[in-house]
Amino acid sequence: MSQFRAGQGKSSVSRRMLLKAGFAGALNCAFPRAGLAAPAVLLPAAAAGNRRFTVLYKGGKIGVHTVLYSSETGETRISTEIHLLVKIAFFNLFAFSHRSQEIWRDGRLASLDSDTVEDGEALHIEGTATSQGFRVMSKDGPFIASATTLTSNSLWTPAVLEQETVVDAQHGGIIGLSARKFTDEQIIIAGRPIRATRYSLLTPYLAGSIWYDEDSLWVQGEFERDGSKIEYRLDM
Repeated sequence: MSQFRAGQGKSSVSRRMLLKAGFAGALNCAFPRAGLAAPAVLLPAAAAGNRRFTVLYKGGKIGVHTVLYSSETGETRISTEIHLLVKIAFFNLFAFSHRSQEIWRDGRLASLDSDTVEDGEALHIEGTATSQGFRVMSKDGPFIASATTLTSNSLWTPAVLEQETVVDAQHGGIIGLSARKFTDEQIIIAGRPIRATRYSLLTPYLAGSIWYDEDSLWVQGEFERDGSKIEYRLDM
């Protein structure tokens, strides 16, 4: 998920909610909850889990978001790429690109390596599982997250919606996350109806809805920014 900042209107995510989300992350980092052993994340089969979304803003295509899996003995490699560009005439209002690679072993995040360029600013994030927890290094220095943490790129699994905080794979640090499950509904994907479960989602960067099919695969997203809708339309 990316921090989308096109336009100068007031964001649908209120300042108060953003502060609460950031504060929740700070508290969780400083005072980790003891005695909670989160279950291992169930990873999809490599080919079935691959996702490619066309990203639409105000009805027009602004980019793509892809998630690709590859498995080797004992580990799964998850690659995420996001490329967004908003233009008016010959002017770029917003440019964002992100590439990351996560390695998962036994349903746990083992490492993270990501590069982001947002409006010309380059950011690099690295993370490694250690005996103390998941150690992340960004421009603000190192910090330790929970050993069972997920990242802001983990929208590929509904397990991310059970988290109160996640590692920000694009900007570093820990961010708060709030979600709520709604009833199942029928939606149209690639011209055919499917059953999917809708969840509300709120982070410092996104507010909206996300859908998963009966196999817990991410199939659709609708988010709000500056009073306009950002749509994720599944291509594969």
